[in-house]
Amino acid sequence: MRKIQVYLLLIVSFLVPLAAQAQDAESILAKARELQIARWDGIDSYTIERSTAGTTITVDYIREDETSFRVVPRLGMAGMSRSGDGTVVDFDEMQDIARNAKNLGVESVGGRKAFHLKSDDVDHVEEDGDQTIVFDTFDIWLDTTEYVPLKMIIHGTATTPEGTREIVMEKVDTDYRKVSGSNLYEAYHQVTTMSGVLDEKQQKQLQEAQVQMAEMEKQLASMPEGQRQMVENMMRPKIEMMKQMAAGGGMEIVTEIVDIKVNSVAD
Repeated sequence: MRKIQVYLLLIVSFLVPLAAQAQDAESILAKARELQIARWDGIDSYTIERSTAGTTITVDYIREDETSFRVVPRLGMAGMSRSGDGTVVDFDEMQDIARNAKNLGVESVGGRKAFHLKSDDVDHVEEDGDQTIVFDTFDIWLDTTEYVPLKMIIHGTATTPEGTREIVMEKVDTDYRKVSGSNLYEAYHQVTTMSGVLDEKQQKQLQEAQVQMAEMEKQLASMPEGQRQMVENMMRPKIEMMKQMAAGGGMEIVTEIVDIKVNSVAD
């Protein structure tokens, strides 16, 4: 009897990941949409306070419809008024990008099991001034229990009058938590890496800025210790980011969520 129980456990341990891999991408994305809509239930707005590169900003999200929220960023100083830019964060747009995805199976991301979905020939186009960005491939890893994104990688090309360059963007979300007073389930630690995002003109401007930064660092070295430490604490993350960008047009942005409040925006 004991041997039979062992065999059954082995079979179950083999079949569970197999069953997960058997799910098609369409049903996985449908489940992710269903759960996200449920998490937004009863929420007309929410506010996220986040810290990036030593700067803390607050952004309001106001509901547009079932799956989208309008972004209303605030200036990063107390007492300053909000200024809406009309940007819309649409959950269905991301799902549309992944509409032709295939499920490549279950993989581990940050110690959590995740469905790896991949879309080729995405052909998603965005216009940004005189720049046209075409996204070609899209990979997303969705947690097998909560169906939230743990990792995303997007490849594409950017075309300007100066030429074409490859763009790669990656985002890793960790430290997911339930948001107090709601069903929201958000990542409180987010790391975004991007390469190829700057054109030649922007890279030149950054290299010039880097020279100015080097001069500023010399001035910092001559400051009294306490004053120098205070300025460095404020400026160091920005200096390091600019160095990365000037070196190769790439950068890494680490974002920590400080606080999230629901139904926090006055009409």
